[in-house]
Amino acid sequence: MKYYLGIDGGGTKTTAAVSDEKGNILLKKVGKTINFYSVGMDKARENLLSVIEDIYKEIGEIIFESVFVGCSALDSEADTETLTSLCGEIRAKKIKMDSDLYVALKSVENAHCPCVAICGTGSMVIGEDSDGNVKFKGGWGHIIGDEGSGYAIAVNALKCCAIFSDSGEESPLLESAEEYFGVSDFRAAIDKIYSPDTTKDVLAGFAAKVQKIAESGDVFAESIVVNEAHNFARTVFALLSEIEECSVLALYGGVFQHNELFREAFKEDISEIYPDLEIRLLDIPPEEGALKIARELK
Repeated sequence: MKYYLGIDGGGTKTTAAVSDEKGNILLKKVGKTINFYSVGMDKARENLLSVIEDIYKEIGEIIFESVFVGCSALDSEADTETLTSLCGEIRAKKIKMDSDLYVALKSVENAHCPCVAICGTGSMVIGEDSDGNVKFKGGWGHIIGDEGSGYAIAVNALKCCAIFSDSGEESPLLESAEEYFGVSDFRAAIDKIYSPDTTKDVLAGFAAKVQKIAESGDVFAESIVVNEAHNFARTVFALLSEIEECSVLALYGGVFQHNELFREAFKEDISEIYPDLEIRLLDIPPEEGALKIARELK
């Protein structure tokens, strides 16, 4: 039997899938992020090898026919040095690596000039025009970009909490933030928020709390979620204006998948300008898109 490996290395986690030559999924494993910009190359390689070891434990130390890795630290195909540094210890006849966005793009099925909008810990949008050119917008990172992301939603909510704390106002957001960080006074959360041990995904995790509070009707939480949906829609407009022939806009990432308020506000913005554009969740998980690419590698 021939084995193929597809990997989706997002900003928060890494998901790997193994298939046979017919495309049958044999197993999946989940591990920590391989984004070497956020955790460093040594840690990223350690995280990747941990996932690979979990696979070997189930099917033996086989040699993969081919491997394709999508990595959130990239925006184009990896050069030889980067590929070797991260993936050099994987036993495979062929290995290639590109951005996780590219993998998501290849996970859209039955679409002419597809585009994929991703909102998870970070945010970005990618698309392919009729000439086969891959274009993207966003991806500026959490300091100057990532609008619409879980991180952006969480940080904006925490900024509100700071104001509520200073003014002495009561708020479901403030109560939830104190509970999330395990403090009785929000000011005590400063050390935890700014701690080197508090990674982006930890902060972004607070977005799920903001979502629930928004769903309960809290005007501040609802405003934060909807405003971030509007902000990310503007990023997507920038790409759609360059790929006017796009027939499908696929949505992926935890914010799109689990936050209905965000998703519907975003779709309303896009549909107002592009009423004929089909907007749907991504057809298959990106790790399976990576597998498709791996099986087609020459």
